[in-house]
Amino acid sequence: MKKSIFLLLALVFMMVFSVGCGTTSNNESESPDEENNASEAMEESVKEEAEDVGLSKTVALVTMTAEGDFWNTYYNTIADQLSKLGYDMEVINADMDLTLQIEQIDNAVTKGYAGILLIAVDPNGVADATKRAIDAGCPVLGFIKNPGEENITAFRGADEAYVGGRVVEITMDWVNEHWPDAEDGSINAVVIGGNSAGSETERFDAMVEVANSYPQLNVLDSLQWETSQAYAMQASENMLTQYAEDLQVIICGSGEMALGIREAVMAPGSLIQDYKDFGVFTIDLNAQSAEAIRNAVNDTDVIRSACVNGGKLVDSCAELAAQVVACIDGTNEKVYIVEAYQATADNLEEFGY
Repeated sequence: MKKSIFLLLALVFMMVFSVGCGTTSNNESESPDEENNASEAMEESVKEEAEDVGLSKTVALVTMTAEGDFWNTYYNTIADQLSKLGYDMEVINADMDLTLQIEQIDNAVTKGYAGILLIAVDPNGVADATKRAIDAGCPVLGFIKNPGEENITAFRGADEAYVGGRVVEITMDWVNEHWPDAEDGSINAVVIGGNSAGSETERFDAMVEVANSYPQLNVLDSLQWETSQAYAMQASENMLTQYAEDLQVIICGSGEMALGIREAVMAPGSLIQDYKDFGVFTIDLNAQSAEAIRNAVNDTDVIRSACVNGGKLVDSCAELAAQVVACIDGTNEKVYIVEAYQATADNLEEFGY
């Protein structure tokens, strides 16, 4: 009897011990190797998820240039507006190199950016790259220069022919006020535009055509330059050497180039010393050009007025940021055409200056 009781107790002890050892909460045992593999897989998954979240909230601004005060102001304002919508922005500068920009577009897709905001060096030259990006699931908003509707998710820009004509009209507002009785061919002008294909050339051609339609203007020269403040300053020195004694008006198709022209005109030793009968008229606006317009009223500066695409800088960049996000979300329109407004010393506050 005692022996039977002892065997029964031993059996119960063995059953209890087997239940308490070597089991999991779901009653399935795991080896140490299986536990390590599961832990490593979880860590890798978390790492990949963290990377995906970061990339999905970053917009690549792939741009032709980041040189100069004008573009820096513009890009910082776009970044501020995108941040309000929950996105970061990285500026990727091609420095006017088409081959490099194509590579940058492809890299932006490979790295997994949420989308691309593109200011093309050459809109025709990047068309295949933008098409590849879209086919790979990376939306592209073309800005200012249009690679073609079939090659982008959406486009935001101006009617370039209209804008080119509008800056000439703004110039003539000042000319007619300053010289109300000007005879035909008595106002000497130089027309300067960007030299890249697409929108810059379209704008330049319209500027030249409309300028030549005004009998008061004598267009001494029409020049296409690299859209760069530094290049415009250097090129202006040569242009002024040739025309300064007779020149009253420069009509410029780029806000960045206009700042370079201003530097050359106002440099010590410049052939233009008296600003009273001289003016530069341009497209687009930033703090520096706005201050120049304000001072030109007293003939202490040379930028007289500007044609501004999209209106106030902050409002325009807020619209642009929203359109980038719409491309990412798939809720975008195909084309966003912006209006052009005239900025003068009297209404700079309307543009935020």
